[in-house]
Amino acid sequence: MIFLECKVFIGSFLYLCMKKEKSVDFDLKKANFWDYNKISEIYGEGFSEPPYNEPWTPKTALKKIRLFAKYCDIWKIVYENRIVGFIIINPNYWFPGKFCFGEDIAIKKEYRGKGIAKEALLRIMEIYKKKGFKYFYGTSNNQSKAYKLWRSIGIKENKYDRTICKKLK
Repeated sequence: MIFLECKVFIGSFLYLCMKKEKSVDFDLKKANFWDYNKISEIYGEGFSEPPYNEPWTPKTALKKIRLFAKYCDIWKIVYENRIVGFIIINPNYWFPGKFCFGEDIAIKKEYRGKGIAKEALLRIMEIYKKKGFKYFYGTSNNQSKAYKLWRSIGIKENKYDRTICKKLK
């Protein structure tokens, strides 16, 4: 895992630059309780794939989404009147109001490659910048497509923080 950091003002600049490209027409809305089943389905599918290979079931994925809902903002990505993805943002990370943390993002397989995740991340950074946040953080598996996505929008590895890990035997 790589720990990533982005000063939110960069997102604003990149968002404006992206608008010159062909924009994907989708809605980014706060999810509600009724959206959690669909979001958990996308969660389970996305994080069961390589490089994650996590053993998600519909029940465990829904439990995870409900846990996130207690302390995070869950955003649904709606394209062609369907929930095709989500972004989970923790606005309480480290110092609330200054740092926000991108917990997870996933797009249904058949909607990937359309620029939806990239555009959604740029919109999210703009939303949290307007709320007064100064930094956007996240972690990424350096073998994932998400890692390439983070890099493509100017989010870089942080010089100060590292994800640490020890296998428990």
